Order: sequence, then structure tokens, then C-alpha cells
Amino acid sequence: MRPLIYRLASQGWVCISANYRLRPAATFPDHLIDLKKVLAWVGEDGSDYGADTTVIFAAGSSAGGNLALLAALTPNEPAFQPGFERADTSIVAAISLYGYYGPHYDRELEARLPSSPMAYDAAAAPPIFLAHGDHDTYVPVQSARLMAQRLRSRSTEPVVYAELPGGQHSFDLYHSIRFETVVDGIEAFAAWVISRPNVASP
Repeated sequence: MRPLIYRLASQGWVCISANYRLRPAATFPDHLIDLKKVLAWVGEDGSDYGADTTVIFAAGSSAGGNLALLAALTPNEPAFQPGFERADTSIVAAISLYGYYGPHYDRELEARLPSSPMAYDAAAAPPIFLAHGDHDTYVPVQSARLMAQRLRSRSTEPVVYAELPGGQHSFDLYHSIRFETVVDGIEAFAAWVISRPNVASP
């Protein structure tokens, strides 16, 4: 997502690219806890780096897109904030590129702590931007269509869904006209989100 980060940074955004623990050393919800820790840190210390901590977006691709949506749908959820339950981990919007939205793990774990964004109520979701290629052979486009439909059926906020003809998984890996167009859309989406009443600017 380097072109996106460079574009937004050039417009005055503070962009943070964070790591999270991976399988098999980690399992759900370790990945989401790591993202929540980043959100909590930004909220507490981001102003030291010039960030407006009242306007925090989460964005990711593939598994990162899954996490961005989970963050949007589980703000301040204590089960995903062990040891920092009182930290504010809410975000103003989420961006997911070719995300995976199904369950990752065994049924017993899923019954206790679902890893799929599909399992969470989107009634209080913030604005969400989804983009997916219709030739994605790793995560079929039908999954993204279903996710967008599910969000739109419950959320009172806008859900932007862009389907890229001929797009494959990891379409942001290489600089291309296709991804520049997606970046244009995300920039416009972000500008619209922060222009709304009661939302500060970056």
C-alpha cells in the first residue's frame, strides 16, 4: 500500500504501518489485540508525531483488511483489549483491500470469539471502503460482495464497494494505473469522512 501511504502523507496525514503477530506462533485474537494496541497507542501518543488523534482510520489489505473491519466492528471491546480495556480503540472509518472475511479457525474457537467480520453487528459501524478484484483467485470476489451487502443491510453509515475488473489478489503490490485509481477513491473517501460535522481534520 506504499502509493496510498505516500499520497496521504503528502496531503498531511500521519500514516503508521504496524506489524502484528502471525500464525502459527499466534492465533486469534492475538492479531486483533495487536491492532487494538496500535490504535490505543496512537490515541495516547499520536499527537507527539503531529497526528490528530480524534481522526483515526484503520486500513489494510488481505488479512489486514480483515483486521481493519474487525477493528471497525468491535470498538472498545474488552475481550480484545486485555490489560488496556479502558483505552479508546474506536476509529472514524475503515478501508479494506481484497480482504478475507470468512472464519479462520476451528469451530470451537469461532463459537467463543468469531474471527470473521461477518459475525459482528454492523449497526454501529463507521463508514467503510471496500475494494476487491473480480479475478481474485485467493479470496473469491463473492466474499467481498457478501461483506458489502451485509454491512449495507445493517449500517446507517455509507459502505463504498469498488469491484476491479480483472483485478487479482495483491493488486496493490505493484504500482499501476488500477491502483492509482483506487488511491484516488480512498483519498476522496477520507476527505469526505473528515469533512463531516463533528469530525476534526488531520
